[in-house]
Amino acid sequence: MTASQPRFPRREWFETLREVVAADAEMGVIGRWCDLDLALAVDDELVLLLVRAGRIAGIVPEPDLGASWGVTLRGTLEDWRTFLQPVPPPFYTDVLAMNSRVPSFGIEGDRRAFVRHLRALGRMFDLARRLGAGSA
Repeated sequence: MTASQPRFPRREWFETLREVVAADAEMGVIGRWCDLDLALAVDDELVLLLVRAGRIAGIVPEPDLGASWGVTLRGTLEDWRTFLQPVPPPFYTDVLAMNSRVPSFGIEGDRRAFVRHLRALGRMFDLARRLGAGSA
C-alpha cells in the first residue's frame, strides 16, 4: 500500500474501486445480472453505489432525500477499516459474518435483493479488500 492510495470512505477510493471492478474479468461474468442500488453507511456518512450489470455505474456521496436504494450496509468507520484489511480478523471476513457477530454492523432493506446478488457483491468486496482502506 502506498501513501498515494485514496483513503476509505473518500470519493476517490470509490472511484478507484469502480475502475478495479470494471477491469475484473470474473466480475464481468458473475455480475452481469447484478443491478442493485447499494448504500454504504459509514458512521454518519452515506455513499450510494449504483451497480448495473456488475459494474459501479454511479457513486453518490450523501444522496439527497429524493434518492432511494434497496439495501444498506451500515457500520462504523472502524468496522469498515477492519473489514478492508488484507486478512481481517474473525467475524470481519464477509458482510454476513459481520451482520451476525459485529453489533455495530447491519444489513438493512431488501434482503432478497441482497441475497440474490450476494455472489457478485462478495466479489466486489474481495476487490475492495485488495484496495484496503488507504493510508492514514
